[in-house]
Amino acid sequence: MYNFALAFVICAAVYLIGEAVSNLTKAWVPSVFVTAAVLLVGYWTIIPKEVISDSMLIPFGSTIGIYLLLVHMGTVISMKQLLDQWKTVVVCLAGLVGMCVVAMLILPSIIGKDYVVAGLPPLTGGIIAAVTMRDAAMEAGLKGAAVFAIAMYCVQGFAGYPLTSVCLQLEGKRLLKDFRANGTAVVAGEHNTDESGKLAESSAAKKKLLPQIPAKWNTPVMILGRLAIVGWLAH
Repeated sequence: MYNFALAFVICAAVYLIGEAVSNLTKAWVPSVFVTAAVLLVGYWTIIPKEVISDSMLIPFGSTIGIYLLLVHMGTVISMKQLLDQWKTVVVCLAGLVGMCVVAMLILPSIIGKDYVVAGLPPLTGGIIAAVTMRDAAMEAGLKGAAVFAIAMYCVQGFAGYPLTSVCLQLEGKRLLKDFRANGTAVVAGEHNTDESGKLAESSAAKKKLLPQIPAKWNTPVMILGRLAIVGWLAH
């Protein structure tokens, strides 16, 4: 009875558990953290250790899925918002550079340069960096470093997701307090956004690089095709 379809069902069920706990706790407990914890306990008990690969999520997610996702993320990023929040961008970049410099200066003598090089990108860049470093390490014959890259991504998630949740909750409460105090007034330095979080377009007509596709032709398949073209060109 166990095949790729059941493996996919198991993955979906585990993810739903994570979302349910997150909703019940009002996001104080992140869904990703719960999902990872359930999978970890499941691997020790009844869930097959190959359930993720058996579900065929890895081949899709590491190829077509991730490129479509990255292109979509790019469409909801506002350059104006980034420029307005330049201090946040600078602090983030400075933190990344500082972490890399300190790690490269101190850790090679403790765990070895191979492990430092393999572990830093997953720590700062997420799953894409982890997979990239794992593959590079395997090609170089460094199996231990390849495992370390994935382990670093997993471990930092267990520490990072709860911390992120707490910070977001505190920031949310601050914004809610400001909103209740100021009503609908726009706080200095902030802007109106649409449902996706992107800056709302003004009523004035704006020139576009490519003409707008008529609604009757802009089907889901057309949208996916356009995403695929941009992802292919970027790749």
